[in-house]
Amino acid sequence: MNLLEQVNKAILLAKQGKNAAAEKLYLELLERYPDDIRILPFLGWFYISTSQYNKAVNIFEKINRSTKNINVITGLGLAYYHTNRFKEAYENLKIAADANPAFDILEKLITCACEKTNHPETVFEYAKKMKSLYPDSPKTWECYILAALCAGHFKDAENYCAELLKTNPNSPELYLSAGLIQEVLYSNYNLALECYLKAVNISHSPAALYNAGLIYSRLKNYKEAEKYLLEAYKTNTDSPSLNTTLYLLYMKMKQFKKGYSYFKKSALEYGAGKMLKNLWNGKSAINETLYVYGDQGLGDIIMYSRYLLCLRDKFKKVILALPQTLIPLFTEVLPENFFKIVSLNTPVEYDKSVLISFLPYHLNLDFFEYIPYSDGYIKLNKNIIYTELIPRNNKKLKAGIVWEAAGTALRGPIDRTVNIKLLSNILNIKEIDFYSLQVNPSMNGFSIYPQLKDLGNTFNNFLNTAVAIENLDIIISVDTSVAHLAGAMGKKVLIMLPYASDWRWFDTKGSTSWYKSAEIFSQKTPGDWFSVITDVEERLKQFLISPSALRQ
Repeated sequence: MNLLEQVNKAILLAKQGKNAAAEKLYLELLERYPDDIRILPFLGWFYISTSQYNKAVNIFEKINRSTKNINVITGLGLAYYHTNRFKEAYENLKIAADANPAFDILEKLITCACEKTNHPETVFEYAKKMKSLYPDSPKTWECYILAALCAGHFKDAENYCAELLKTNPNSPELYLSAGLIQEVLYSNYNLALECYLKAVNISHSPAALYNAGLIYSRLKNYKEAEKYLLEAYKTNTDSPSLNTTLYLLYMKMKQFKKGYSYFKKSALEYGAGKMLKNLWNGKSAINETLYVYGDQGLGDIIMYSRYLLCLRDKFKKVILALPQTLIPLFTEVLPENFFKIVSLNTPVEYDKSVLISFLPYHLNLDFFEYIPYSDGYIKLNKNIIYTELIPRNNKKLKAGIVWEAAGTALRGPIDRTVNIKLLSNILNIKEIDFYSLQVNPSMNGFSIYPQLKDLGNTFNNFLNTAVAIENLDIIISVDTSVAHLAGAMGKKVLIMLPYASDWRWFDTKGSTSWYKSAEIFSQKTPGDWFSVITDVEERLKQFLISPSALRQ
């Protein structure tokens, strides 16, 4: 039997459900014909069909190094998608969709672009293609509405959903989309909940249960949220989004250890922790080197970096892996004789490893009992804090402002972003000079408010941002990395939060245990930025009357 006949035999075994025998035959063939291009693609697709996605990644990456074949690129995109490597998945699936706009490829590309990688500028074109090729599929409806919302075609999304509901009144996918529209466009959580519960009643699907649980959490009905999310979890224990959402829910409920169990699974099995070896268990190892990987977002890393200071008596050295934009800042503020700072993808040797977000757990520092260094832990050296962009001899109060949140998923950034037009009363306070710390804003605030001086376009990294913050008197920010940086520096910062804010703010009023210098201004009802901005305006006027309050 020649090679191709044996490959066909392996394919037939897989079709018959004899997966173990099929894999055994593939691997035996590879022993005789190492790296043979006539075997590897079939094995890669076999691994995808049997949900062995990490193995599929290894096979397709090996082939892709030597040949750029659309079949291989497609397989690689799907394998990346299922292993949560969404940036690489997006890049490969985009090529695959251009060559062959298959239903499954378009669906995953749109999901990637909208929920994982934030590419609204291109995704809508693929959604329109999916709509034209597969107009009758409920998944098409869902993808098109999601893409339209991401790309800012709000009326298109709303009208399309409403028209489809007239002829498909029992579609759970359409009720899920209708609920999402009510959430992101109108902050109408109660109506969104009605839509999600309608989808639950029709299908009782994990997606419907998940969205119902999520919106109950946003309404701060945590017990109902727990009920629906756990029901969805019964059949989806390996879902990264469900594990993460349950972690976030239990953190809001201040159930520290229960939340950690879901967080651990999400991070170590599906997230950045997959690549770590020799995980640290919390015990001191004074003669060893600890590798700390900066997982999570930029603001999270800044927030968790306070715990790095607690490692100085536990290890010989700490290697800290960070996104490139944070490296200059932490190189400046951390002692180089103990910390070595590298980029995230730099190969290094170490004895133990840990995700930066795991540090408080391994240090046994419960968020609800004690948070260290809340009075400021990022201190710039005096020789770098001068900037000519902010005049020192000006007697006016100098305020930095950030109004847009970044992120990949649709819900989070929109919920945490303030339309700059709502800030008119604040930005027109004549006794204050305002400086934008916003990088690449989507809303063109500078043409509307010429008095708002743009510093954000001069920032190359977070050290630039920190220098600007050092030279300002006060920071006003939505929930972003800048808010965390200002708090970590001990700078007075007014943080504007949505009604359903992130877990770390603990639904507290006025202050936060993370940063003593921060003041919290939260929406009293979903979507109500007006009252938040009014309260911030009044607080600014108080600082004008009593500037010494800025140092309290």
